Amino acid sequence: MKLTLEKRERVIVKTRAHRRVLRGPFLRFLFLLAGSCYLLGLLLRTDLPPWVVEARPLLAALLAVVSGVLLVIWCLRPWIRWANSYIYLTSERIVTKRGRRATGQHSIGLYAIHDIVAVVRPNAPETAPGTLSVVLAEQRFNIPHVPAVARMRDYCIGAITALPNFPRVDGVNMEERVDGDPPTRPLNESHQQQQREWTEHE
Repeated sequence: MKLTLEKRERVIVKTRAHRRVLRGPFLRFLFLLAGSCYLLGLLLRTDLPPWVVEARPLLAALLAVVSGVLLVIWCLRPWIRWANSYIYLTSERIVTKRGRRATGQHSIGLYAIHDIVAVVRPNAPETAPGTLSVVLAEQRFNIPHVPAVARMRDYCIGAITALPNFPRVDGVNMEERVDGDPPTRPLNESHQQQQREWTEHE
């Protein structure tokens, strides 16, 4: 799946959501497999009522159809969605892309970013997945399940500081935060600064 780049734009990072998003579909697959095998075993028993024995072929076919539909909805669709979704960091923007249609693509220009927060669980290692929270002027855009989110944040900061004519205006310091921690500085305090500072930690 290719991303259309502007002139002199280059891809720095290309990744997918962390594989932990597939835990739910995998557990549903195991549940579906166990349930289907159990029901099929009941249909193959010899001590069933006569009407069940007569309807056994129809019930087996119905079980196969229902299991197949649930397999597609519960397991295959989430896996295909994960396989066709990408997160790009380029020299000019952050892009989330799902599928080949333009409606499945969302871009954030690096010039518009005021703050980037890596939200991870407490005491998480550097390579732990988490949510990359991108703060814009009046809204916040969250990208969940980013692999090695702290490292991804560092790449984003490096791309922002490498922008030509990087704007030295009022802003907030970029910080890394874990779940439950309060912001180290309110956003409105950025107007009290004389220059915009981009640091890795408060």
